[in-house]
Amino acid sequence: MRPSPLAVIMSIVVLETFLYAIFLACACTTLYLRIARHRATRESASIWRSKRLWWNPIVIPTLAILATCSAHWILTVDRFFESFLGSTDIAEGLEEWFDDSQATQIARISLAEITLLVGDAVIIHRLWLIWHRKMSVIILPIILWLGVLVCGIVVSFLVAHSDAENNRFLTSSGRWATGNWILTALTNIYCTALITWEIWGTSRVVQALGDGMLMHVLAILVESAALSTAWSIFFAVSFQTGSNLQFLATDLTPSIVGLVNIFIYLRVGFGWSYTQKPTMDASAAAGATTDVFALSMPTTDSYHLASISFSPPTAGK
Repeated sequence: MRPSPLAVIMSIVVLETFLYAIFLACACTTLYLRIARHRATRESASIWRSKRLWWNPIVIPTLAILATCSAHWILTVDRFFESFLGSTDIAEGLEEWFDDSQATQIARISLAEITLLVGDAVIIHRLWLIWHRKMSVIILPIILWLGVLVCGIVVSFLVAHSDAENNRFLTSSGRWATGNWILTALTNIYCTALITWEIWGTSRVVQALGDGMLMHVLAILVESAALSTAWSIFFAVSFQTGSNLQFLATDLTPSIVGLVNIFIYLRVGFGWSYTQKPTMDASAAAGATTDVFALSMPTTDSYHLASISFSPPTAGK
């Protein structure tokens, strides 16, 4: 049974509000923990003048996604009130909601595309750090990311120049949107596969640490990437079957991307807050240097929440 357009619209407004509230709470918690850690380690330094606190792979993506999610949610609520509360005719309200020529609708689509780009950039950066900053590893995902950028620009352009009577998923912009989601899914699958391979290959370090810390992180990364990939597949299937759920998949994208990234930060941070760092003897025995990310660790350049990297032991050491 295909859901009615009105039921989908109501689901979009309710679910996006619910997911946005969760993301907002998690983002504020993440920022609070970083500020609290900064104050505990640098009491004399001002939090507003600290470049290490704000200019890092944790805060910048979090603030960027928070901005796009907030703007998208505000526009969603605005369109709902404008479409249905200003008219007693439900049919007229549905026509107003699905009118892609409206400036607010074009802005919502653009914000969803920007959020996808930021989310993909985060996982590409994470892959680059975990693979010891090897540029060769991220060439393919960068190409895929550029493809997502092109698709997003084309979709926004076609929607902006479409007629009010035309559904964006029934025109050429729908095919570009499908390509956009496919490229995003490929980026997540590729990056997660290589991240998993690299972390799994450090089993000797995991044994030296003795607390299963890396396997905990690996599970978090795989689960998060699986959610992103599943959401992309959900859109592709709903689009190909002509289901109205394709609108749900598109409009909830900013909140889903935001939650996927913020859950990584929070789960790792809280999960490691009770974990003792390995001693120097344990690290020496492992023959490795560790660059781990955690909210509970000092906010220095060598501790990024977006990275886990291990240098393999060299011969003769």
